[in-house]
Amino acid sequence: MRKEARILSTLEKAQAINFSGRHYGTIAEIGAGQEVARWFFQAGGAAGTVAKSISAYDMTFSNAIYGKSGRFVSRERLEEMLNYEYQLLIKRLGAERGDHTRFFVFADTVTARSHKHAADGKGWLGIRFQTEPNRAPGEIHLHVRLMDPTNPEQMEALGTLGVNLMHAAFVHWKSPEEILSRLMDGIRYGRLQVDMVAFGGPVFARVDNRLASLKLVRSNLTPAALFAATGENLEAEDRFHDKSVLLLRGHYRPLTNFHMRMLQKASAVFRADPDNKGREIVEVCEITMRNLVRNRKAGIEDFLDRVDSMGALKRTVMVTNIFRFHRLAQYITQRTKGCVGFVIGVPLLAKMLEEQFYSDLPGGILEAMGRLFLPGVKLLVQPGYDPTHGAFVTGNTLTVPEPVREIYAYLVRTRRIVDLAGPAEDLPPCSSSEILRNIRAGKKGWERNVPAPVANLIRRRRLFGYRAAR
Repeated sequence: MRKEARILSTLEKAQAINFSGRHYGTIAEIGAGQEVARWFFQAGGAAGTVAKSISAYDMTFSNAIYGKSGRFVSRERLEEMLNYEYQLLIKRLGAERGDHTRFFVFADTVTARSHKHAADGKGWLGIRFQTEPNRAPGEIHLHVRLMDPTNPEQMEALGTLGVNLMHAAFVHWKSPEEILSRLMDGIRYGRLQVDMVAFGGPVFARVDNRLASLKLVRSNLTPAALFAATGENLEAEDRFHDKSVLLLRGHYRPLTNFHMRMLQKASAVFRADPDNKGREIVEVCEITMRNLVRNRKAGIEDFLDRVDSMGALKRTVMVTNIFRFHRLAQYITQRTKGCVGFVIGVPLLAKMLEEQFYSDLPGGILEAMGRLFLPGVKLLVQPGYDPTHGAFVTGNTLTVPEPVREIYAYLVRTRRIVDLAGPAEDLPPCSSSEILRNIRAGKKGWERNVPAPVANLIRRRRLFGYRAAR
């Protein structure tokens, strides 16, 4: 297939694949109909592409074919589908046409909106494909959230996304960034989110999936990307499902001892909360895109430095393009039934209680507080210095403007705002920005303010512009 000079429609992409005669394989779909396969049959010439299409819609049939899975709509099920169908394809057709055919399997397992399921649709899509005959395959996995208000619209969006993924994989496999940029062709912004992407196989051996996920966030394909301490991409709903989430937002340039003390103190309070009894708690260090440097090249390097330094302490990391905490609360509470705790300092709490901070909302600060303090959401506040008066204050004694004083008092009284007790001596001797300047200037002593594993990593890999002390 020639690389297109313009963006092809979904039908044109299906036709281009059908008539090229280069790729042949199976399309297996569960849960939301056969929306991807339908495009290839509608385009004409599907016999040149589709060896088999299957919709194992009933769970009993699905389990009989692919084996029992803990969750019907899961990455585990997607991998089972890809493995089973690809092995079957090679077994039945490999000897006959393996020397001149690029085999593929596309699979999805999705739940869409219905009369029983009124929430957003969600699910997994993936493709395993050869770039040349007899070559080891590459693989791409996506997690998607379908946001259209009706079932037909969600199914239509899913079908278009599936064709986009297949066409981009076949045509642009040498450029994973181009694959990501083609996923939303023909899909209006806001109809769906691609929450996670993972590239695998020899053809993608040099792809850093963390950077691929960062591309999703930067391109507004998803509001957040989540990473394990190992750097592995995670899907937020899978990781947060039925757990409580404790989140500390920061610059982390670098991660400091004070960050860890603050999170440790908040963790003890959060775990002692009766609402969290018997529930697993996920602790997350979060960076907003506003906290990433703007220069594109430096931003990528800076992002990796921070993720790696937090990985040295076995920390789960989330990068978001969500600036306001009430939007972050909505994102997380949509993905778990557990409690959510945001760890913040007094200066940030003071900022959050300023009315002008919410001038863009029709309901102002009242709307913002209502959207932030959803059931189970709390602010755990580290004492500090009042940004207005300079006095040492706690989350319970902060001086706030008169118009919002009653709101603040109510939130403290109902323990939506929880004070993390501690004296002024607990505050760090210097700021993160000062530590960063000392790292870059080669000054001694910065290591005292940074966890030892992080300091070792900074020195060994020369992170954050590190210069050795003279």
